[in-house]
Amino acid sequence: MKVLKAKQLGIFTTIREDFPHSCFMIFFFKGLTPYIATHKESKKVDDIKNNPNVHLLIGHDGNQLDDNFVEMFAKAEIIENADAKEKVWTDELSKWIKGPDDPNYILIQMHPVKVGYVDQAGAEPNFITL
Repeated sequence: MKVLKAKQLGIFTTIREDFPHSCFMIFFFKGLTPYIATHKESKKVDDIKNNPNVHLLIGHDGNQLDDNFVEMFAKAEIIENADAKEKVWTDELSKWIKGPDDPNYILIQMHPVKVGYVDQAGAEPNFITL
């Protein structure tokens, strides 16, 4: 939890045309449940509709080669609920989304299936299955 609270930037991977597709995203956590904000028309949304299996790497920011990180396998879900979007909204998102009422603003909620913690790069993750 310490890594998840300290780091917001991470790598989000979906499956696109049978291959992994990764991008850097800002993650918001409610307990162990991660969310990302994106546009309705994002290719990530289509990826998830075709295959909800996703992968996340959070924590290693490149400043230290042996930094700790969290690896997560999850099932993704598209969320368009106004209350949920309001709870996740921060002004930091205004660089990409007009506001919490922007009709193009949606959330992707991840339901963790397997979570691993790596205390330093090169070590094998200690996974727990949820």
